[in-house]
Amino acid sequence: MIGTDIVNISRITLRESFVQRILTEDEQKELYTRKSESRQKEYLAGRFAAKEAIFKATQDPKWLSYAILNQENGKPYVKDHPEIQVSLSHDGGYAIAFVLVIQAPFQHMQELKQ
Repeated sequence: MIGTDIVNISRITLRESFVQRILTEDEQKELYTRKSESRQKEYLAGRFAAKEAIFKATQDPKWLSYAILNQENGKPYVKDHPEIQVSLSHDGGYAIAFVLVIQAPFQHMQELKQ
């Protein structure tokens, strides 16, 4: 399953209530390592886009509970969900995310039978 989303970074606020609603605790720790407000907004917009993309791919009502973190090399990943691949990009005032959910063939066949 595939999901994608794009966010206009200028619409993102760093209000604490918004940050706490969108980001997990681990993501909030990563957010505050970004020194400038513009980098923090890019980070938040990217995570919001990724979570929207996850929802579009999975229809999981707990889509905000997914943590999108960065490996040491900067590559994003979804914590505790190796079946979900994510790609993020920021440019020209927008953040975009693509998500690919990989299912084992057996799981897919079981779902088709239901």
